[in-house]
Amino acid sequence: MVRHQPLQYYEPQLCLSCLTGIYGCRWKRYQRSHDDTTPWERLWFLLLTITFGLTLTWLYFWWEVHNDYDEFNWYLYNRMGYWSDWSMPILMITATAFTYIAGLLVLALCHIAVGQQMNLHWLHKVSSGLVKSPL
Repeated sequence: MVRHQPLQYYEPQLCLSCLTGIYGCRWKRYQRSHDDTTPWERLWFLLLTITFGLTLTWLYFWWEVHNDYDEFNWYLYNRMGYWSDWSMPILMITATAFTYIAGLLVLALCHIAVGQQMNLHWLHKVSSGLVKSPL
C-alpha cells in the first residue's frame, strides 16, 4: 500500500487570518502577503490616523459640554421650531464612530507589528471617509 505525504503543510494561523480578514477582507491564506505596503495604503493609514484624532477630539468635546446640552437643544429649538434632545444622539454617534475608527487603527497597527501587508478593505475606506467628513 502506498502512503502519500502532503506536498505542503500549512500551519493554521487563526489570529492572523482574523486580523487580515477583518481589516482587509482577505480570509484565505494565499491572499495574505508579506510584501511591502503600497504608498496608497500608507496614505490610507495616515488618513485613518487623522480621522482617529479628529473623532477623539470631537468625542472629547461632546463629552465635556454635558453642562451645555440644554443650551444646545434650546438653540436648535429656536432654529427649527420643535423640541428634541439632540445632544445624546450626537454623543452616541460620535462614540460609535470613535470605537470603529479606533478598532481599525488597532488592526492596522497589528498588521505593522506582524509584518503583514496593509490592504484596507474598500468598505472601511468609504466608512472612515464618511466618519471624517461631517466632523
